[in-house]
Amino acid sequence: MNYETSIGLRYLRSKRKEAFISFTTWIAVGGIAIGVMAIIIVIAVMTGFQNEIRERILGINPHIVVTNLNGEINEPGKVVDAVRSIKGVTHAFPFMELQAMAQSKGRSAGVAASRFTGIAAKGFNADDIQFLSKIVHEGSISALNKTGSILLGKELAKGLGLFVGDDLILLIPLGGYSPMGAMPETVRVRVGGIFETGMYEIDNTLVIMPLADVERIMGTGATGLEVRLDDVYRAHEVRSEIIAKIGLQYYARTWIESYKNLFSALKLEKLMMYIILVLIILVASFNIITSLIMTVMEKKKDIAILKSIGAKKKSIMRIFMIEGITIGVVGAVVGSLGGYLGCLLIKYTDLFRLPADVYYITKLPAEISVFDILLIALITAVICVLATIYPSFKAAKIDPVETLRYE
Repeated sequence: MNYETSIGLRYLRSKRKEAFISFTTWIAVGGIAIGVMAIIIVIAVMTGFQNEIRERILGINPHIVVTNLNGEINEPGKVVDAVRSIKGVTHAFPFMELQAMAQSKGRSAGVAASRFTGIAAKGFNADDIQFLSKIVHEGSISALNKTGSILLGKELAKGLGLFVGDDLILLIPLGGYSPMGAMPETVRVRVGGIFETGMYEIDNTLVIMPLADVERIMGTGATGLEVRLDDVYRAHEVRSEIIAKIGLQYYARTWIESYKNLFSALKLEKLMMYIILVLIILVASFNIITSLIMTVMEKKKDIAILKSIGAKKKSIMRIFMIEGITIGVVGAVVGSLGGYLGCLLIKYTDLFRLPADVYYITKLPAEISVFDILLIALITAVICVLATIYPSFKAAKIDPVETLRYE
């Protein structure tokens, strides 16, 4: 150990008469540690929320939607086979959607009451969406094998007062035809199952119907394909392969484009929280400046003696920079460990639960990222190094003659 490091570390351990300087040093360490810990926990929770939202959205929504620019897909079986042959595609199946109004006889306080609400209906073949069975809590996907049977979201069922086995009337604005042209058509269906995605907008509007029923109502075949991937982040790459294989008359849209605004807002919010919390570290670093300035004032005589026996300005600066960097490193390490343990506590315990009647996510999520922890520690180290420059420079400028004249 060189003498600069030895003296710098010794100044961290003050004598009894310098106890206040030692106290400010511990405050500086604590401030850095708390700031680092806060950043790690907040960023982990925000990352957890972002991942949770993405998983819930992609739990029922496709990773890629393929539509024909000319309307109906001709020979959908061949198109599906072509898409399924692409590497990374796990599911590909036809669908059709329509807008409608739903009317039911709700059961409220034993009195029948008609209720109306707008819905978005999608038609699928039951065998194609068996992977959605995990979100169906009442009834089953197999109900779609029966003509006139539907699945609907939990919130929609609650709003309409419906249970499995109840009847529902759908009013399709452009479902019927007459000599005067398109006209509304009513269809009576039965609830075969109730699903819950955890996304209110979906659970309150989506109705899943047999594809054959939707095709019969609209008088055309399937108008699109839903594609699911083994790696959702390869959506853009796979989309290009799909268009190259099935032709330019098709248009493909990825989940990233469909929910761009939502995820951009989440990313921006995370970035802003990052900046705000880094400012906390910056404020905490002023404790390092204060501690070093007080140490310089207390150690003026020591500095003068060191310079009089040959110590250079660089050595004096190094002594105090080592002291400040040590404070920052200890604070960063303690804060990183505290933040990591805090994230584990949030992730694997039920201490931080959210009210189920307010939030769809009942448990506070936390996604621990080693990269984020290392980045936060690096930023902290850089800030602490910058905080030591001014006090160290002032220490190096002390004139030994003026300081020792009256000693």
